[in-house]
Amino acid sequence: MIIKYTNFSNGIHNISFSEPVEKLDLENLFFGNVDVECRMDKSVHQIVINCDLTVISKAECDRCSTGFEEKLGSHFQLSYLFTSKPEDSEELNIKFLTPDEDKIDIGKDVIEYAKLSVPLKRLCKDNCKGLCPNCGTNLNEKQCDCRTDKNLDVWEPLKKIKFNN
Repeated sequence: MIIKYTNFSNGIHNISFSEPVEKLDLENLFFGNVDVECRMDKSVHQIVINCDLTVISKAECDRCSTGFEEKLGSHFQLSYLFTSKPEDSEELNIKFLTPDEDKIDIGKDVIEYAKLSVPLKRLCKDNCKGLCPNCGTNLNEKQCDCRTDKNLDVWEPLKKIKFNN
């Protein structure tokens, strides 16, 4: 995903990329294509690129273990400053371009933000009921006859110790 910025005049430009996940080595997390819509704002001193990426992931629900597909997205911004000598920066998403450079490769950033778009908790739907802890029935599909004690208090033994002292 390379942008040859010297081909663009100063101003705002829209650039689109669509790459197979295999080309970006993301096939273990996603399938299909990684789509990136970029809005490049080029000026005399800097280039600012705002990107929106979308990708489709195959996931397994953390509550009911059902497989599902999920469309994930991420927005990120990259800033490039023109400089006469190369500099190292600890700033996130700020990079420097020397006069001998004419291209920007956003591939590594796309890979990083695609991986960061994966949520920590993956649910097939917001109101997923999960599995019965006794028999393992998927409670989204049917209700089981297991007895569930609402008053089950795992802290009860500690409460007894506290109040007996």
